[in-house]
Amino acid sequence: MVLMRPLRRVSAWIPALAGVSLIALASRSGLAAGLLAVVPGALMLSGGVRGLLEPDMRAPAHAAVGAVLGLLLTLPLGLLGGGILGVTALTASAAAFVAAGWLGIRLEPPLADVPAPPPSIAYGTRVALDDAMLSVMTWMQPPPSAAAVRDAVRESETAHALLTGRGWIEKPESFHVVPPAVDAVESSSLHIRGVDCEHIRFESGFEPHADLPGRDRWLSYRENRTCHAWIVRRREPGPWLVCVHGAGMGTPEMGIPAFRVQELHQRAGLNLALIALPVHGPRSSSRFSGADFLGLSPLDLVHAESQSVWDLRRLIGWLRAQEATQIGVLGISLGGYTTALLAGLEDGLACVIAGAPPSDLIATNEYLASSLEQRALQAAGMDAARDRAIHRVVSPLAVSPRPGRDRRFIFAATGDHFVPMTQVRALWNHWDRPRISWCTGGHVSALMQREPRRLIDEAIAASLGAAASPS
Repeated sequence: MVLMRPLRRVSAWIPALAGVSLIALASRSGLAAGLLAVVPGALMLSGGVRGLLEPDMRAPAHAAVGAVLGLLLTLPLGLLGGGILGVTALTASAAAFVAAGWLGIRLEPPLADVPAPPPSIAYGTRVALDDAMLSVMTWMQPPPSAAAVRDAVRESETAHALLTGRGWIEKPESFHVVPPAVDAVESSSLHIRGVDCEHIRFESGFEPHADLPGRDRWLSYRENRTCHAWIVRRREPGPWLVCVHGAGMGTPEMGIPAFRVQELHQRAGLNLALIALPVHGPRSSSRFSGADFLGLSPLDLVHAESQSVWDLRRLIGWLRAQEATQIGVLGISLGGYTTALLAGLEDGLACVIAGAPPSDLIATNEYLASSLEQRALQAAGMDAARDRAIHRVVSPLAVSPRPGRDRRFIFAATGDHFVPMTQVRALWNHWDRPRISWCTGGHVSALMQREPRRLIDEAIAASLGAAASPS
């Protein structure tokens, strides 16, 4: 076994010992307390042991979610087993949570051009939040059936032949057509989170290319046929910022605080438009917002991203008809990917800001999947190289950005466990290394930190002529 760095070893021992201590002390306090402590204790123990024996990204995820459960169960355990058990659950779980973040930080190999800040309690907590959320999301998603995998493989084989034959893989720009102008808009007034806005709706009009697999499935999502956006504007013409949300978002209740709409509108004088990506928010037909965007079939992402940039280009055209003086685009996470793709297709953008952006979603899926899951999909006929070729038609790395280098901006987090740092660096290099800001934290906490907000403010001031307040 390769000797681990001392901090990595300590980071693995802490959740392991926390889990053992919690289970042992709770079992002395009676059957009920013992049963209550089994799940969080076992998760912390398994995460720590896995981190010691065979380090992979599942180790900190298990430890983190076990620590969260331990924190949530502190009060019930205290009531069942007394103050000592309650204090033990609280302190052991808190220590395990921070240590899980440290373990996740140390499991990431260092990369050139990417800062490597030392672990701290705040840094570990932010990274552990990513790990806990990833673990919960994995458990909520059931494994695909054998029939679903076979269907996805057939779609992939058919699509690869079609896209290759028509030259779209070689020239991805030709896959995307310029959408028509918006001819009719429905509008209603809303007051959300202290902000007066307009909720506009118009027919998307998007249809996947004929003969592409998954076309009928995509068109069956009835709610997705209507594009939704929330507009916050001033009476006089001025600059606009289009905000593109991440996976699972798509409502103004989430978007307004995430994009600091009130601050950018009132203090920077910006007009803002928050769009709902396909199958997100009011456009979702599923139980979870965005569940159909990244499906098992590689064609799901192709249709979803194709419609995303189609809808964005139609919205941008409508904003220009509203006498927008300049238009910039800010995207986070999945929205950062979409913004980067849009930058290679749409002319005349004042700036593009990609926040925590993935740039190869096949590689991202491989990063998040266990080795067992990867082997199972490969045995069923899934071919990552073929799927990556298919995704090339919607890849930001396959198109050249149209805004000048000084109009491209990227921000990311050094401990991001949703988007590997290699993904961000790949886009940064493809964009000719523009201004980039790294914050010390994880994916979920990135927008809440000072460095990304400062970068956004600088980009707005430099490209849109609007000065946000100091962050």
